[in-house]
Amino acid sequence: MKHICQIKPLLITIDSPLALSTGFRRGLIHRTVERDAEGFAYIPASSLKGRVRYACEQIARQIDLRVCRAPRPGGMCSAHTQPCLVCKIFGSPGRGSTLHWQDARLTQAYKNIFDDEMTRQAQFYARTQVQLSRTLGVAAPDHLFTGELTIENLTFESAITGWLDVTPIAGDDRNGGYELLLLLAGLRLVNTLGGGNSRGFGHCVIHLPDQIVVGQHSIQTQDVFALMSLLSEFDKEARDGA
Repeated sequence: MKHICQIKPLLITIDSPLALSTGFRRGLIHRTVERDAEGFAYIPASSLKGRVRYACEQIARQIDLRVCRAPRPGGMCSAHTQPCLVCKIFGSPGRGSTLHWQDARLTQAYKNIFDDEMTRQAQFYARTQVQLSRTLGVAAPDHLFTGELTIENLTFESAITGWLDVTPIAGDDRNGGYELLLLLAGLRLVNTLGGGNSRGFGHCVIHLPDQIVVGQHSIQTQDVFALMSLLSEFDKEARDGA
C-alpha cells in the first residue's frame, strides 16, 4: 500500500573538496563543477539517489535479501515480476519510483556568504593532476588534466517526498515498513559523494531529520532504526503477502 512520505530536511555536510563533474570543459579546466542558474554549487538529485541506491543494495546483500543486478536493465526487476526491496524504493524499468528526490542546494547561510559574483567564485578552485597508468603504476606521459572542485566544509539541503510503497513490519504500517527502514539505513551509510573518493574528495555525512511523515503519522527516526534487526524478514513477508 502506498503512503505519502516526507523525509526533510536532509542536511549533507561535506568535510572535504567535492568533485561533481559536469563532463564539460571551460577554458583550461577539463572538468567543471555543477552550478545552478545563480552560480551556486549543488548536488544533482540523480547523483544523490544513485549513491543511496548503491548503499541500500550493499545493506540488502549483507543480510541475504534478494537484490537485482542494477544498473543493467536486463538484470533488474521487470514490471511483470515481484520487485526486490531496493526496486520497490527506487524503481526499475517499467516500474518507476513514486518518490521525488530534490537536488541538494547550498543552505541559505552559505548562500549569504557567497552573495555576490566575486565571492561566489570562492566556492571553487582548480587542481591539476596526472593520470596514472594502471598497467605500469606510474604517471602516464603527457596526461596532465585540471579539474574543478568545491571548497571543503560546505552544507547542502535536500528532501525526499512523494509516495512510498509500504510493506508493514510485524503487521504495522505506521512505522513506514521495510521500505522506509532500508532507505534510512542507506542514507546513513553513504559517506562519499561525487568523484575522486580514492583521492580524499567528497567525504560527507547525511543528517536525517528527527521525524519523518508517512501517511497521517509522524515517526521518530530513532524508532524506525529500532526495527533494524527485522529488516532481513522482508523476503519472507513479501512471499507470505503475495
